[in-house]
Amino acid sequence: MKPLALACLLLIPSTAAARTYTLPELISVTRKTNPGIAAAVQQTAAVQAQLLEARRSWMPTGELLSMVAPAPEIRCLTDLPLPSGTSEKEWRQEHCDRTNVYEASLNLRGVFTRTELRLVQPIYTFGKISAGVSAAESGIAASRSREQGVAAEVEMNVRRAYWTAKLSREILETINEGVSYLDEGQKTVEKDLAEGGGNATPADRYRLITVRADVDSRVLEATKLAQMARGGIRALIGPEAPKDIDVDSEPLAPLEVPPRTLEQYEDQAQRDRPEVRALGFLVEAKRSLADLERRKQYPDLVLMGTATFAFTSSIDNPKNAFANDPYNALSGGLAAAVRMPLDLGVKNARAVRLNAEAEEAFQRHREARGGITFEVQRAHADMIEAQQRMKVLKGGEKAGRTWMTSISQKFALGLAETKDLSDALVAYFQFRVRYLQAVYDFNIAAAALGRAIGGDVANSNP
Repeated sequence: MKPLALACLLLIPSTAAARTYTLPELISVTRKTNPGIAAAVQQTAAVQAQLLEARRSWMPTGELLSMVAPAPEIRCLTDLPLPSGTSEKEWRQEHCDRTNVYEASLNLRGVFTRTELRLVQPIYTFGKISAGVSAAESGIAASRSREQGVAAEVEMNVRRAYWTAKLSREILETINEGVSYLDEGQKTVEKDLAEGGGNATPADRYRLITVRADVDSRVLEATKLAQMARGGIRALIGPEAPKDIDVDSEPLAPLEVPPRTLEQYEDQAQRDRPEVRALGFLVEAKRSLADLERRKQYPDLVLMGTATFAFTSSIDNPKNAFANDPYNALSGGLAAAVRMPLDLGVKNARAVRLNAEAEEAFQRHREARGGITFEVQRAHADMIEAQQRMKVLKGGEKAGRTWMTSISQKFALGLAETKDLSDALVAYFQFRVRYLQAVYDFNIAAAALGRAIGGDVANSNP
């Protein structure tokens, strides 16, 4: 089976029942299902939780501890005589001067329970909370910008795969068109050689066989390109992508890019490029974190509240304000306090480190701005070159098509040589494929320029 026929068999089943997408549809579905974009969204959600944590630092913190345990029997003892009509237990607790403590470890007869609550409410933190909130807010903005950058990179890859699929299809259609002329030429040469008439020679046969081999190899290359493009589209959509997938049937055409100066593109890149904005927000977040670490060396003004309840069924409760009875208690307290860390040397070193990291982020930001300017210049130069190449090759393609048609007609009438036919076929193939490649290069360069400036050059305004 000839390679062209094989290519058709490979392509037809995959496209006949395939789910076809336009470029906007591909971009839309990929934004919804691409795992990389989904992961970036969850990363932003995690940073948003950090902001919630920072804002809730104003809320009171503390600890609740509640326990239950077996307890011994501990009785109060007194030498005072018990008045008539008085409860023995109450009398012992009111006049307790000693206990039967020597029996404590041997006499587990009751249940002990104790609940303690301690709360600390910040009043003034010398800017710690505001610095933490500022760092989290900048972190969210940076994460969202990174999320946009991930989506833009995925979109760029979608555009590349989409136009690659169209390029491979156009090449196969071009080859299919030119092969009909080649088939007619080979039939004519074989007929002349078989009948012994005409001007055909064995060299003419080999010339056309050579052209056929070149055409067949291009068919295999284009077929592989189409399969790789469809596989790339499925990978970008994610595991939910249809097994059979293809792009719409519209021909490969150059994008319409409004005229803009290089300076306008450079200005937009500095303003809108997601990576530039992400680094800018990262610098702000790092500086806020360094400020937070510096402020951690300052004290906190807080309100402290405590509450305690303890009860033991088998232990007496002496009625004495100066007695510390851990087994039977009901108390509470509220106090203003100053809370201050004493590891100031460690915190100062951390602040210095975070300041250095903030400065590093600032220099990375400057470096990225310069690199993105160069990226814009390179993508712009590629787009202009591809645009000019399209214009040149468009004329060559038209001339090649006219040449091929004219020579084919003359060859059929015996008025042209086999060499003329092969030269015309090769010229048409080359110019047509090179023109399609130029269109593809122009669209890719325009997409790369849009990626570099953080927008769509085909639809953006200065």
